[in-house]
Amino acid sequence: MNRNIIVLAGSGYLGDAIKKISNNYTFEKIIEFSRTKKINTKNDIEHYQVDFDKELKANNFNDKTSIIYMAPPRQDVEGDVRLLNFSKSLGYNKIKKIVYISTSGVYGDHQGGIVDESAECIPITDRAKRRLIAEQIIRNYCEKTKNEFVILRVPGIYGPKRLPIERIIAGEPIMEENLAKPTNLIHVEDLARISWEVMDSSVKNEIINVSDGNPTTSTRYYIEICKILNLPVPKTITLNEAKKVFSKKRMSFFMESRVLNVKKLNHLFPDVIKYKDLKEGIQSSI
Repeated sequence: MNRNIIVLAGSGYLGDAIKKISNNYTFEKIIEFSRTKKINTKNDIEHYQVDFDKELKANNFNDKTSIIYMAPPRQDVEGDVRLLNFSKSLGYNKIKKIVYISTSGVYGDHQGGIVDESAECIPITDRAKRRLIAEQIIRNYCEKTKNEFVILRVPGIYGPKRLPIERIIAGEPIMEENLAKPTNLIHVEDLARISWEVMDSSVKNEIINVSDGNPTTSTRYYIEICKILNLPVPKTITLNEAKKVFSKKRMSFFMESRVLNVKKLNHLFPDVIKYKDLKEGIQSSI
């Protein structure tokens, strides 16, 4: 296997998980760009604290470079000017592959229906609209430069330090289970593993749905956490009550619903998902 350079652009929670399992893969070095300062103890990781809204020095990448782009779009402008800025910094260099971490929110509301990668995208929230535009930026850039890409449409990510334990302890209510709509989840370790596998594979110019393959509800997610931690289950409320107490962002997740079809993921990368069982995933995160 060729020893490649791995670039983590916008490295945060997922980037840390990607580094954590890096010993399972072969590469020359990891170059990490993040907004916050990080301390890396491994000699094969180069870290740079950067402002993604300014010019980045990325024009020295080559056909041995694979990029995982994770930086979120700015919230104060339409589209994704950060990604446009990053793509301009790459120039017309030949790159091995760009993996873009998108969101399953681009599909919008399918009222609990099953959606595969060919489903119509009608995003509802501003953040999902920006991600859909970002997907097109990636596709346009790779079409112009003849570079390869893979877009991963990712649902809610959970894992260590990402469980809503503080909300539960604070007694924040949850939706009545019969009113909670289907949702999809992915453990951060599984998403990190998928990212590595995509980079190492011959898969190219694809959009892939990502999830553990076992849709649940946000209410059931909270209940399972309470069971494992032996915490009292928060009181449940109706949709109308939720509108009064939930934040606009949290409420947006209850206004749209879909079940991700992950047949393509399982066909291209069989056995890549370790935490198909939500209980095991939560247990591993504590």
